[in-house]
Order: sequence, then C-alpha cells, then structure tokens
Amino acid sequence: MIRKRIIFAVFDTLHHEYRGYKVAHSFLKYGCEVKVIGIMYENDELTGWDDIENERIRLFKTLPLVLNMMIFWVKLFFILIFEKCTILYSHDIFPLLPVFFASRLKRKPYIYDAHEFWHGNSQIEGRPIAKKFWISYEKVLIKGAKRIITVSAPIARELERIYGLEEVRVFTNLPLKKEIPANKDILHDTLSIDKNKRIILYQGHFLVNNGLDGIIRSFVNVDEGAVLVLIGDGSERYRLKDLAVKLGIGHRVYFAGPFPHSELINYTVCAYIGLCLIKNFGKSYYYSAPNKMFELIQAQVPQIASDFPEMSRYVKGYLVGEVTDPESEENIAEKINGLLNDEKKYNLYKSNCIKAESELVWENIEDELVKIAD
Repeated sequence: MIRKRIIFAVFDTLHHEYRGYKVAHSFLKYGCEVKVIGIMYENDELTGWDDIENERIRLFKTLPLVLNMMIFWVKLFFILIFEKCTILYSHDIFPLLPVFFASRLKRKPYIYDAHEFWHGNSQIEGRPIAKKFWISYEKVLIKGAKRIITVSAPIARELERIYGLEEVRVFTNLPLKKEIPANKDILHDTLSIDKNKRIILYQGHFLVNNGLDGIIRSFVNVDEGAVLVLIGDGSERYRLKDLAVKLGIGHRVYFAGPFPHSELINYTVCAYIGLCLIKNFGKSYYYSAPNKMFELIQAQVPQIASDFPEMSRYVKGYLVGEVTDPESEENIAEKINGLLNDEKKYNLYKSNCIKAESELVWENIEDELVKIAD
C-alpha cells in the first residue's frame, strides 16, 4: 500500500503555528508522510518541529505585506509543483492561491482549513477594497477543495450558507494531551512576583482590537492581591506597557514570553484565573473558539471569557468559569473580583476543569481528522 504524502502550506513562521503542528502530527502519527512549508524573516532556529519535515520560505520584514505575499505565492507555487505528494493542504486563506494552481497542474486534490471567517475578519473590516478582494479570492478558490474544514460550528454554517457548500467539517482547536506540571511557581519566580499575589493571566497575541486595552483598564479596579500577567507578543506590546504605567498600575502588570507551544502549559498552570476576553470586531472573533480557552481548561485554571456563542457553549456548558461582556471594563473587574473572593465557586470551576480536560483534547478528534484525506 502506497503511503499518503501530504504537503501542508501555511503563511506563518511556524514558531507559534499550533494548529498546523497538531494537524501535521496527526497525519504523521497515522502513517502518512508529511511536510510543512512555512515562512521565515531571518535565519532563526525553529524548535519543536524536529519530528516533522519542514521548509520555510524567506521573506523580508522591510517589504510591505502585499509584496511579501506575492513573493510567498510565487515561491510556494514552484515548491509545490516539484514536491511529490498525494494531497495538498492549505492552512488558512493565504496559501490557497498557489495551492489551488499547483493542485490543478499536478492533478492532486487539496484540503482547505479555514482558521477564521474572512467575511467578518477584523483585519479587513472597515477596509472595503481589501475585504472585496479576499472574499472574492476565497469564493473562487474554496469550491475546488476536496474537503473544507474549520474551527467552529457557526463558522462552518456561515461558509456553507455564503458559498453554497454541501458540508464544512468542524475540528475545534483543542490542545494536545499534556501532563500537568507540579511546579506552579515558575511565573512568580521568573517575573519576581510576590508568592502571595494571585496571577490573572492572558496568553495570546498582542494585537489591535483584541481587547487588551480593556483588560488593562479594568485592572485598575481589581483587588490589590492580584497581578496581571500577559504572555505573548505582538505589535501592541510596548503601547500596552505604556498604558499600564499611565494608569498607575505598571507595578501590577507583567509581560512574558512568547513561549513555544510545547512549553506554554508550564506557565499557564501558574495562573489563578485565566482571561479569554476578545472584543466583537467582526464575526470571525464572535464565532471563535480560541486555543487559549481550551488551554486554560487543560491547565485546570478557571476562566472569564467573552459572552460569545462558542465560548459560552464551552465555559458555561462545562461550568469551568464565567462569561461577561468584553466591552465592559466594569463587568470584567467585577467578575475577576468575584472569583478572587468566592472560594466555593472558584473550587467548583476548578474541579470541573479537571473533569473536562481529559475530554477536550486533540487526540479525541484526530482519528476523524485523518479520514478527510481518504
């Protein structure tokens, strides 16, 4: 029997491409040959991908995104047409164009993994020309895919409705199963935080419109016994630091990381409460089921999440925390203080995290995932 060889394409440096790693690892685990093609901006060392064959296309930070995207498309197309494969796989919308043309030239099928809902993506809301381009791009290329998958049921139903698709399968961004570290003081030690202070944790990208301003502003009214730790990186990092200082809480707001996904749980378990708060800047955010929500459950950390459909479904359904209006700084502070001061409720949420974490793991859905290549 000939082994399937699947070539994955992703517009990411691979350092924090957790979904891409999980998907590729699942196909590898089930006997396929896999190769992941990503991007790089400098000759940095890639860790955590030793077991998966990978190649990264060189781009340039000094160039505009549009030029880098064109370079990526051309280079990726030529790589794909010379790669032996059974199936091509486009992670998210950006590699879809070269994957489509390589698929036609090689007469090989391709899978489209829609990580977000581009009709409502915050990156193109308010930019009519960009929005028209990306929606037209997706509309032309999506129907040629052998299989289409996405990250949440509402996004799947929207894609089916808008593009007249028969079926879009859902594979939620569940984390890989991990051992829970015994040491819960790494963040306290690393950041020199008083051990008596309880950590309120946000982990993810520091980007415009993802609600971090509101979280920091709300922290002005959070009990003094808590500190805010933000793990990650992004374009807003230094502005957010300045904001904390201007609000007079710079001594209570800490920044750390980013850390490789394989190491992240060592830091997540240090939190007393996790925050999964994003604002409703488009349906892509509104319908999302973020990695961090499941990572907090796995780390047995009760959370406060945005009161959006998918987040509410998991947080309220499994009783692992509370939901609130992410636009209301007053409500965020109230929810944090409520959990800090209600030990009975907190312990209920924590015990439910322990029950849910064995169910909400990637290994429980990967056998169905690999069947999409049949």
